[in-house]
Amino acid sequence: MMMFRRQRPTPRIDIVPMIDIMFYLVLFFMLFTTFRTSVSGIPVELPSSNQAAVLEQERVMVTINRQEKVFYDDKEISLTRLTQALTPLAQANPNLLVIINADTQVSYGRLIAVMDAITDAGIDQPALGVEKKK
Repeated sequence: MMMFRRQRPTPRIDIVPMIDIMFYLVLFFMLFTTFRTSVSGIPVELPSSNQAAVLEQERVMVTINRQEKVFYDDKEISLTRLTQALTPLAQANPNLLVIINADTQVSYGRLIAVMDAITDAGIDQPALGVEKKK
């Protein structure tokens, strides 16, 4: 009597689906990291200037959107609360740079009111955020 032995196939791991997923992930990150995003979460259209410079010191962003609402740390804030929030930061770091990202449609009076609130906190010269002309 002869016994037949069945051979088991050796187990294999198919890596083709994993390669496909990795390709899609790389493609996803390549595409979506090239999209332009604003510095803060508030969409603003900044004016452009030939004199734009990149500043490397510690900075804080204050944003004024098209509806002239003021944002600090991506949260809407009143001018008195903005002054209260910036005062301890200005005392801790006298070289703190506050950049105002104001939409091109913001009125001049509103921009001056925000600058006054920032200087009341102890910041000597707030900067205006612009985009460099291409």
